[in-house]
Amino acid sequence: MSSQSNSPRAGGVPMSRRAALGLGFGAVAGVALTGCASGGAGPSGTRKAAVPPPTYVAPPVYPGAIVPEVPGVPTAYASMPKKLTRTVAAVPGRGGAVRHFHLTWGPPATPLAENRWWQGLNERLGVDFKVTEVSAGSYDAKFATMLAGGDLPEVVQLTFTAGCMKAVKQGAFADLSETLSGDKVLEYANLANVRTEQWQACTINGGLWGVPIDVPVELLEFRYRKDWAEKVGFSKPPADAAETAELLVAMTKGNPESGKKTWGLTAFPGMALDLAYGMFGVPNNWRYEGGALTHAIETPQFEAAIAWLTALWKKGGMHPDALALGSQTDRYRAFVVQGQVGMAVDSAANFHRPNSQYGAVVAKLDGAFAAFVPPGHDGSSKAVFRKTAGVYGINAISAEVAKDKERLAEILRLLNWRRGPVGSEEWYYQGWGAEGEYFTRGDDGDPVAVEGTNLDADKGAIAYGLTPQSWIFPTAKECVETNSQMVRQSVASAVEGLQSDTQDARGAQLDQLFATYINQIVVGSRPLSDIKTYRQAWRSQGGDQIRREFQEQLKRR
Repeated sequence: MSSQSNSPRAGGVPMSRRAALGLGFGAVAGVALTGCASGGAGPSGTRKAAVPPPTYVAPPVYPGAIVPEVPGVPTAYASMPKKLTRTVAAVPGRGGAVRHFHLTWGPPATPLAENRWWQGLNERLGVDFKVTEVSAGSYDAKFATMLAGGDLPEVVQLTFTAGCMKAVKQGAFADLSETLSGDKVLEYANLANVRTEQWQACTINGGLWGVPIDVPVELLEFRYRKDWAEKVGFSKPPADAAETAELLVAMTKGNPESGKKTWGLTAFPGMALDLAYGMFGVPNNWRYEGGALTHAIETPQFEAAIAWLTALWKKGGMHPDALALGSQTDRYRAFVVQGQVGMAVDSAANFHRPNSQYGAVVAKLDGAFAAFVPPGHDGSSKAVFRKTAGVYGINAISAEVAKDKERLAEILRLLNWRRGPVGSEEWYYQGWGAEGEYFTRGDDGDPVAVEGTNLDADKGAIAYGLTPQSWIFPTAKECVETNSQMVRQSVASAVEGLQSDTQDARGAQLDQLFATYINQIVVGSRPLSDIKTYRQAWRSQGGDQIRREFQEQLKRR
């Protein structure tokens, strides 16, 4: 089991930093983020020298830990650490309200008056924690509305969309680089557990714009209905792209679920695009060879992946409403829960946590909803996935609020409490609530839910993005092994840590361009040859300028 609430997955919005760096992949958003570091204009329009990143102090590791050999894969536990430690001695808040603009990936939290977990959190924080819950699908619109209103909450969860980056540059949020640089972060000891590359992912032009939302460097895990595959003639996982397409079509048309309507894949972009990009080895945004940058959409791998998806759609391997489902997180998840999807991709933890939506499905199907790593397109090469800095977004602090240094220190103390490491009392409460209210202890010391309670509903999204990533579930070893293989087959973007002013300004326009051309090519409304027209439009509408900006920064490295 894990304290991590439902993590972002690859078909949801908002757009990931990889997309914001110029991929133009629209709603392929939630794949996790790479960094955006020095290189662009700062919030004031001037450049500032970078300061040392916050000092890194490794979080504690307890007996029973499964420590991966592959960097970036979370340390995991098959059961709870037996001894909890308190990492924050004093109540961090001073009373009064603290407002958060907060991402959600599921239904809203139970209202405060009926939510004992939320009430207990307020007591432990010493504040009245108020949350504006924002579903992933409506994030961009609600962020723009919130920003236009001018009265920013104390903490805003930023994604790396063009709108968020523009707000950073315009000075809406506090630069924490001087406050947390070097050993200054040790005043907030739990924040010192954040890895250096994660801080760097939250850095633009030398300014540090908040505390990272922690995710694995390769967030995703793929699952397929092994029982369905066997019913339609596939005794083993598909060996190449052609077999994968055959399997998905058979899962749609072969009636594997006794009269219930089924589909191979449900969402595009999102899970379908993740699968195709991996199998065909589409570069992670940009490839840098011989001193020149090539964007992913300019490669033959991209064209092959789109051609495969177009053929899959034509043969009926995807849900007929896949374009809408690409951004409708709750809806496409419901198809998985209802047993109507043959293949899915989501954050690894969501498949392994027994009390998560997908975890319950995995447990119920008892091995039939099996993990697998997609094959390379030709059966001999390996699939290639996208490595990130392990950051989905930023918990940013309002610049106006930060003018009051005591208030800024209070907000940082609150974030420090929320960041309590695995095995701490602070982390434990956020994951499981108070003993006796939500859980009792089993013979092995692990928490056992109190009958009639639903902690996931009570805490809702209120824990998302503030606690450290933790993998604690009986299948932890399997999860680490699968994720390690995914990371071994992952590559970072060539522009990791760089930032483009043009991308920030034109990101939304380029995303729409992708939808106008590629989405319509996949569903047969445009010919495949329109990829050439799309590339030309992308270059003329900002792509070539983005390339120049990145290349100038690469030359200075």
